[in-house]
Amino acid sequence: MLFNSISFGIFLPIVFCIYWILARKSTELQNNILLVASYFFYGWWDWRLLFLLLFISVANYLSGIKIEKAQVSGRSRLWLAIGLIINIGTLGVFKYFNFFIDSFVDLVSLTGYHLPRSSVRIVLPLGISFYIFLSLSYIIDIYKKKIPADRNILNVLLTLSFFPIVLAGPIQRPATLLPQLTVQRHFDYSEVTDGLRQILWGLFVKIVIADNLAFYADDIFRNFSVYNGSMLFLGAVLYSIQIYADFSGYSDIAIGTAKLFGIKLMRNFAYPYFARDIVEFWKRWHISLTSWFRDYIFLPLSFSVSFKLKSDRMMYIKSDIFIYIVASSVTWFLTGMWHGANYTFLVWGLMHGLFLIVYRLQVKPRKKLFRKLGISNSNRIVILLESFVTLTVVLIAWVFFRSDSLGAATDYLGIMLSKSLFSMPVFTYSRKMLLVTVLLTMMFLIIEWFGREEQYAIAGLKTKYPAMMRWAVYYCLILVTFFFAGSGQKFIYFQF
Repeated sequence: MLFNSISFGIFLPIVFCIYWILARKSTELQNNILLVASYFFYGWWDWRLLFLLLFISVANYLSGIKIEKAQVSGRSRLWLAIGLIINIGTLGVFKYFNFFIDSFVDLVSLTGYHLPRSSVRIVLPLGISFYIFLSLSYIIDIYKKKIPADRNILNVLLTLSFFPIVLAGPIQRPATLLPQLTVQRHFDYSEVTDGLRQILWGLFVKIVIADNLAFYADDIFRNFSVYNGSMLFLGAVLYSIQIYADFSGYSDIAIGTAKLFGIKLMRNFAYPYFARDIVEFWKRWHISLTSWFRDYIFLPLSFSVSFKLKSDRMMYIKSDIFIYIVASSVTWFLTGMWHGANYTFLVWGLMHGLFLIVYRLQVKPRKKLFRKLGISNSNRIVILLESFVTLTVVLIAWVFFRSDSLGAATDYLGIMLSKSLFSMPVFTYSRKMLLVTVLLTMMFLIIEWFGREEQYAIAGLKTKYPAMMRWAVYYCLILVTFFFAGSGQKFIYFQF
């Protein structure tokens, strides 16, 4: 079931009414209603995949209890390993089986021997990367004694399947979600209206901005060989805005929906395209994923490497820099792999790892240079130049992320960065619709800029403006969403 579908528009009010009318005084009943709703929501796409979700959830429930019990005997690591194998093994089979088989066939073909390609194609279940990461957080945090193993299986099932986040996040840690499920939620009018406001903004961003931009971005990437460099640059810009609008819109709907039921989810986007540098960008983009990789991959790996180093230098590199290079490379390789079974995602991930390493290497020399030249770090020209460089490298990386293959990505960039980059773009679309899309996109970016201090762009309406103006904005967004809706595209991150 999609957030931008009529079925969800019917489903959500029904669940909301049942939840607050029948279960407002019972925590157990509230959780049971949400659990049934979550499984109904997930099974709407394909009911057979409910068995996979149930299997993963029950396996992690049992693993968590075994890990906690084994901490006394010192065998908790064994049960953690079993839990990791179940989770990562399941993700590997469903997400990477086809990729590894095809890669092996391609590798063997280099020797001149051609193996037949497998006719078995495994379907990727919606949201598997997200609920597997939720599950990993649960058992790892129990192993680290950050949270106790919950003996109430229904609480664990709900934590790993809560319908606002099960398909595409945010990747809410069980350590912050479970405690909210064990206490009774009370109806809060201001929280509900804030949730509805955030849902409205998310729907506008997804349906009007992302879906309309998708038409142009998809055409340019699909037919890039017939366009000049300036058109390909435009396509990369449009896709950069599209993927942000698509995923931030989804996150706003998810967070707003959870608020309707008295549950708070973590923020997932913080206006990343207004970031000054690549480090800040990744503190603002897909926050739940980047913080997950930081806490469970980057930091543990950094500590592990640091303990094994016996000197202050490794291969003529200072130990702290060496540790950062190793940890960043592994983390961003895995980040690319998480996004999909395609070499384009691997390259995209490694590119960002390289950008972060380069940024780390230039921090001290930059400070010395600025001090020598008497340039302030808050100089507006410096900030503008650094922001431009950040957007440029992010945009180039998005070309690999969006392209179907490495060859297509390199060809795309080859044309985009040729002399034709400075020629006039040639539009074959309806100028009227293109103009409307551009104006709506500019309006979206302007609202984002002025609302950048808030949790979401129009959150400030509740305190800064009178009721008449607020409602005028709401009706305007509803009408624009209704009359200028795009082609009803699926959310981009559903493929991950």
